[in-house]
Amino acid sequence: MRRNRLRTVGAIAGALALAGGLVAGFLPAGASAPAATTTTTTSSTTTGATPRVAADPSAPPAPAPPAPLSSLPVSVSIPITLLTDEIAGMLLPDQDSTTGTNATAQQSPSADIDAPVNACSVSAGLAADAGSSCSTTSVGVDQLGGVADLDVPITAQDNAVGLLGSAASALGLTTGQSPASTTQDGALVNLAAPVSICSVNVGLLGDTGSDCTTVGTDGVTSQQGVIDADVPVTVCDVIVEVVGDSTATCPQNHDTVTQSGQLADLYVPTTVCGIVAALDGTATGSCMPASGFPLVDDLPTDSLTQGAPIDGALPVTACSIVVAVAGTASNTCEPTHVAPTQGGSVPVNVPVTACSIAAAVDGTASATCTGAGSTTTPIGPGTGITVPVTICGTEAALGGTATAQCPEPTPTPVAPSSPSSPTTVPVTLAATTPTPATTAASPAPSPLALTGAPLLLELVIGALALVSGFVISRTARRQDRAPRHVLRG
Repeated sequence: MRRNRLRTVGAIAGALALAGGLVAGFLPAGASAPAATTTTTTSSTTTGATPRVAADPSAPPAPAPPAPLSSLPVSVSIPITLLTDEIAGMLLPDQDSTTGTNATAQQSPSADIDAPVNACSVSAGLAADAGSSCSTTSVGVDQLGGVADLDVPITAQDNAVGLLGSAASALGLTTGQSPASTTQDGALVNLAAPVSICSVNVGLLGDTGSDCTTVGTDGVTSQQGVIDADVPVTVCDVIVEVVGDSTATCPQNHDTVTQSGQLADLYVPTTVCGIVAALDGTATGSCMPASGFPLVDDLPTDSLTQGAPIDGALPVTACSIVVAVAGTASNTCEPTHVAPTQGGSVPVNVPVTACSIAAAVDGTASATCTGAGSTTTPIGPGTGITVPVTICGTEAALGGTATAQCPEPTPTPVAPSSPSSPTTVPVTLAATTPTPATTAASPAPSPLALTGAPLLLELVIGALALVSGFVISRTARRQDRAPRHVLRG
């Protein structure tokens, strides 16, 4: 009995020993191995340091130290490309493309707002050259039937930035872009406010050039609501040049606006063009009408038709403002006029023009503004309230030369009448074409010599000869009778 008890105790002790061995064998080896490695590494790298407490076996293994850098400086490359992106179906038409549209149509019962923003042909050069050209393009969209329609596409394209000897060029100028059109109908408030910023140069120790046309954002605007407002803003041909050469051109394009508001129509085009500043450099700008621009009285003129009870036309133009400091700056422009046809009972026409302003400090500044110097009467009917404000031909020079000119446009010569279409007047009075002389036929030989005198003169001479002969004959007869009477007596 006692022997059985000893056997039972031995079996239980053996089982406990086996269980302890199994538990020790299944413990995670990584928990203790890194601690030993870490301790060894630490002791080798920190000789004489205070021994550290062993790490918790349950803690995660420590990461290996990063490899040392091979060289400095650090080079970082983050290429970001934004090209041909489309949001909500509004894709910008490509240059000279036959697809896409820049026509916008909005029709809502409360408010229609169209405000495309274009920033293109902006050239910036820092110790490098930069050149760009562009055609502004609006994104066309149809918004019909909403409570309120809002269209604000923002476009930035064909801009160039040159830095530290690396020239930049972005050329996208096109002439195939059709004029933009905007139609807003049926709303309480219609607002069209396209913003164009193009042909802007900023140069420092480099040459810059910009060229743009706004044909893609200029065009026909039609509004028909309670209150109609068209406020196009154009900032173009702006140059700031320091020790370098810079050129910028921005031809002006024609706009046609038709507003038929039930309460008020407002047209406020704002144009800032030809702002040139040169510091020890050369800057040249141009803001002239594009070819084919309609003329009224030899002036480039936009057409405006308004039919609300209150009609307002307030064009604001700042053009050919030139500043030269130890450099040469020049600009030429011909501001666009407005010919309003206002059918309302309270028409208001207040054109404001600041043009041809030149200032020079030890430099040469030249500003020319055509067609804004001596216009005393506004274009259009001139009824209602008309207050034209014009500032043109202001110049100032301090140790330099400043020239500001405001010439009138050269009248278009009248084409002379074609020689093939003479004036219909009697030939005996006037003729526009010379008649060739006709040679008379030679008369037949005659024994009598021709005197060449007219026949009437011959008849008069003959009559005088007959009368003279008759008078001489009568006088002779009287003298013959007189002696006979004396002899008889």
